[in-house]
Amino acid sequence: MTAISSSAASPAIAAVRRAIQALNAGRCDEAEIEALSALAMRPQEPSALNVLGCVALSRNKPNEAIGFFERVRSTQSKEPLLHFNLGEAHRRAGALETALRHFRKAARLRPDFAEAHGQMGEMLRALGHSSEAAHAYRTALALNPNLPHCLNGLGLLLLHCGEFYAAAACFGSALQSTPAHMSDARAGLCANLGKAWIDAGEVPKGLAALTDAIACAPGEARFWHLLAISLLNVNAVPEGERFRTVLIELLKREDIDPRLVATAGVVALKHDLRVEALCARLLANPQAADDIIAQSATVIEALRCDALFLALLTATPIPDVGLELVLTRIRRDLLMAESEGTKEACGKKLDFICALARQCFLNEYVYWTDPHEETALAALRACCEPRGFVGGEVGWQRVAVLACYMGLHRTHAGLLNFDGAPEPLQALVCEQIAEPAREHEFAASVASLKPIRDTVSLAVQAQYEESPYPRWTRCQIGAPRPLQDVISSALPHVQPNELPRTDRPQILIAGCGTGVQTMKVIQTYANASVLAVDISRSSLAYGMRKLADLGIDSVRHLHADILDLFDLDERFDLIECFGVLHHMRDPETGLRILASLLAPNGLMFLGLYSELARSSVVAGRHFVAEQGLPAEPAGVRAGRRAIIIQAARPELGMLISPASDFWTLSECRDMIFHVEEHRFTLIEIGSMLQSCGLEFLGLELANPLDRARFEADHADKADIRSPAAWHDFENHYPNTFGDTYRIWARRADNAHNLSPRASCSEVP
Repeated sequence: MTAISSSAASPAIAAVRRAIQALNAGRCDEAEIEALSALAMRPQEPSALNVLGCVALSRNKPNEAIGFFERVRSTQSKEPLLHFNLGEAHRRAGALETALRHFRKAARLRPDFAEAHGQMGEMLRALGHSSEAAHAYRTALALNPNLPHCLNGLGLLLLHCGEFYAAAACFGSALQSTPAHMSDARAGLCANLGKAWIDAGEVPKGLAALTDAIACAPGEARFWHLLAISLLNVNAVPEGERFRTVLIELLKREDIDPRLVATAGVVALKHDLRVEALCARLLANPQAADDIIAQSATVIEALRCDALFLALLTATPIPDVGLELVLTRIRRDLLMAESEGTKEACGKKLDFICALARQCFLNEYVYWTDPHEETALAALRACCEPRGFVGGEVGWQRVAVLACYMGLHRTHAGLLNFDGAPEPLQALVCEQIAEPAREHEFAASVASLKPIRDTVSLAVQAQYEESPYPRWTRCQIGAPRPLQDVISSALPHVQPNELPRTDRPQILIAGCGTGVQTMKVIQTYANASVLAVDISRSSLAYGMRKLADLGIDSVRHLHADILDLFDLDERFDLIECFGVLHHMRDPETGLRILASLLAPNGLMFLGLYSELARSSVVAGRHFVAEQGLPAEPAGVRAGRRAIIIQAARPELGMLISPASDFWTLSECRDMIFHVEEHRFTLIEIGSMLQSCGLEFLGLELANPLDRARFEADHADKADIRSPAAWHDFENHYPNTFGDTYRIWARRADNAHNLSPRASCSEVP
């Protein structure tokens, strides 16, 4: 905001000068009084009107400001500062095109007006005119190289174009030009710098910059969220206590999914070269784990006292073979010490045992147990029954050790009176007794559409009743947006007239599982009405309990098989079915039923397994089948142990990646023991969509560079809607989609002619 001065000498002009001085000093009330005094003497005094316009802007009243500036324009239409101020007022009012016209005129009237060129760049970038915006920014920076907002805007354009190092240079220069006291502005610049470095592959530098953003604005949740998302599956992080402290805070925050942080936490632990060496030896020779661990008592004791390790134990499954083998052995030693009465030799503290019990509950007791443990565990269960239970330090430690092997709600220990239990046990009581009890109540309350009859559906149901998938504790909290905005971000090529025309979308989640997908939906789409359906009561109950914990009561839940959903008397603007159809007897039949439930212009978001990308999983499925292992918890544990021992085999090694589903029982069971699995090529998916009256819109990509690469390889813009073109792309870049395609489709014009009842046979 800039006030226009006047050189005339009079009482009115003297008042104007005082008004301008007050405005420049930030004393807006005083500036307003003096400007009104000047106007009382000279009703059309332009400088006084400008002051009042600037005061209105400072009070966030842009429309009022526009009124004052327009009165000036009647007499000073060629004043560049006036047009700059009008541009700023219209920008704040949301009229970007009008703002651009005024900034452009200010720059034309005064070509060396760097700020006007810079604001032109801001408006052009906001309006999607990237090349013109870049030119405006560069013009402004040629006139004044130290304009932070221009450097930031140019950096964002470069980031979007994939010029990551140039973008990082812009953000770095903007930081140098931003005073230290402007902490909010510096936080945003640090965040942009962090993203640029991460996209450039300089991950530790990027994470350090994001940590700087948090240091500048620790109360701003979005910077914590951005750092957490950036940590997913990283293999390098900054060293030092500062970053470890941030990791611990991330693991404790209620608005962060701790599983995003798990891999980074493991990497940080391995900055201790002793821990890194221990884990490497265990991974290379897991059969010798007992000997290796026995030789590493000092390292393991240091780990047990490490605040980051304890935070990981209580927050998220730990995705590392070496650390898993260490924890498995510690757990065994605890149990044997209880069995043999050698607690002094064991020397364990209750808080650590409870932390280990929470880790085992989080991973659903996926660790291997040997026959000696099974015998000792039976005796320990008897000691923890209410009749004859002796409390005190010895008794409570026994309960904690028992909780390392099975959920207390599955034992008679769940009936104990925990009122006098030590504080570390209270978290176990909540997680292993109180919460499962509430889930049992939710399971009994959920309505069923009709009895499930299909034999494959019944087998799938049995798996998820026993192993609800996936278990989660907290999720990333986000701000929902209108459906059209979300789809436009995911699929920029889709036109608005191809999308549902509603600001209150009706959404069906077909196969909601334990509520992770439900949480994502309600945090993504604003004003959505959501129906969440699943075949497993246990999974539904888990999700219902989690949503209730978060105070969310707007989601409807229904127990049903997708095969029976044609009985629903509802139509939906969006149907999400992620990771479900490929577990049905006939995925096309399920898809046809869902397609029939779409409203006009209704959208479908599907997750389907890739035949190409899932090759290591197929190898794992063949491996456990050759071992003759049953698809039940004991078989999953035995299969994991065999895979860990055989992990040197290339076809199995990918299964123990931190990014895989190897680290909890339900996820590993889902990955390599599932009772029914289909995989697809994109050509097969395209054919199936067409058969079901659906039009393929494109694929949602985790990395925006993949879209740019696709467009560079395909001159025909129609290819982005071609499953065959994407099939060829995947063959050239097989790691593009992970193991699951994220597919968007819409109801084709003739979809209303499909009859799900006519196309789906009843299964006795």
